[in-house]
Amino acid sequence: MLAARSRARRLAASISLAVVSTFLGLAFIEVALRARARFAAPAGLVTARLGRVPPGGRARLGHVVRLSPDPRIVYELVPGLDVTLFGAPLRTNADGFRGPVVPPARTRPAVRVVGLGDSVMFGWGVSEEDTYLARLAPLLEATSTGVAWEVVNTAVPGYNTVMEVATLEAKGLRFDPDLVILNFVGNDLGLPNFIEERPDVLTLRRSFLVDFVRARVGGEPEPGRRLVGLPPEERRFGGEADLARVPPRYRGLVGPRAFRAAMERLRDLARERRFEVVVLAHPEALDYARDAARDMGFLLVETGGAVRAWAREHALADIQQPPLTLTPGDPHPSATGHAIIATELAESLRSSGLADRLVARRRSLPATASRAP
Repeated sequence: MLAARSRARRLAASISLAVVSTFLGLAFIEVALRARARFAAPAGLVTARLGRVPPGGRARLGHVVRLSPDPRIVYELVPGLDVTLFGAPLRTNADGFRGPVVPPARTRPAVRVVGLGDSVMFGWGVSEEDTYLARLAPLLEATSTGVAWEVVNTAVPGYNTVMEVATLEAKGLRFDPDLVILNFVGNDLGLPNFIEERPDVLTLRRSFLVDFVRARVGGEPEPGRRLVGLPPEERRFGGEADLARVPPRYRGLVGPRAFRAAMERLRDLARERRFEVVVLAHPEALDYARDAARDMGFLLVETGGAVRAWAREHALADIQQPPLTLTPGDPHPSATGHAIIATELAESLRSSGLADRLVARRRSLPATASRAP
């Protein structure tokens, strides 16, 4: 009897020790994973502003963006920049846009174009004069005697469609556009990585260890990168961004439903303010973007045919390679790529009759006339 009790006590002690040891081990792993998440995660936009770069200096993205007071826009370019970014000169005007200042009130008969886009329209890695929007105005003015074309480029690297339409509402409508060009790219349902924030490693509402196990078993992102609060059908739309690392307050800006709502808002604004909309995709749009452009009644311009024709003419096997792109590893269009985009866009505006209609409308109005409600 005594021997049995002794064995029972030893067994209980062993079990208790095992439980305590397991608990302490799991707690240590949990702390270690939290520490790893804290120090491995990017600093995020809230600390991305690295300070002012002197004129002509080399800048990183964190030098040229700042938080926007509008939560739908999230961040914006710093006005008054004169730096080198991605190997190209970058100047921003007083409005925080790339390009010359365009006064809100017209001083001459002019078709007003407002561009909404991200790094492609912005001109990642190319000079301002080489961007396709800068090239567009001279091409159209060549066949619109007496009416100028004035372009406002509101594009910012990393913007998605929701942020772009919000930018139009907050900043672009005051220019009274006749035409809005929306640049679509395949990552327009996600957010850029540089607006991520470090995870809250002190929260008791989640276990980083459980996240780690789920990641290994289910193939989900690692701890700190899970898609909390997003439905499974939206998890594949990260583009260059990992939606799992989008802070909760930004999640209403990402995914198919947010994209569709933004397109509907753009349609409504076009009707209210009486401007036309063109969706530009380089080289092609994805099916959901084609469907949205069709449903909203927007002209869709895809540059793929023109780019491939140029590649064949120059014996280039891959359109995602220089001289059409910046480098073999960077698919952003080069100056040559931008020239092709501008030419195809101008030709599409002419062949569709849209350019002529906009010019005729502007000729019939006083130079300073506004069509705002």
